[in-house]
Amino acid sequence: MSISQGQDDIFLDLKQKFWNTYKTGLMYWPFVQLTNFSLVPVQWRTAYTGLCGFFWATFLCFSQQSGDGTLKSVFILLRTKAAGAVERPPEQ
Repeated sequence: MSISQGQDDIFLDLKQKFWNTYKTGLMYWPFVQLTNFSLVPVQWRTAYTGLCGFFWATFLCFSQQSGDGTLKSVFILLRTKAAGAVERPPEQ
């Protein structure tokens, strides 16, 4: 992505976010597969894994743009957006 965005240091994102993203993946995917094989019926396992993969890809896109590779950054963003929506006066 850094090459396609024309960044000077193409390895900067890798240096900054790889280990955080890797650790997040180590927490996310085993949980997904544990629930997949213990709770999800056989006929829905592929769809469940696909949905979880979609959420993971969304997280990776967010992390590439503005996060630091951790789920904490996602929750902070969601909390600030929700707080901003509540505090905003209604439009007339």
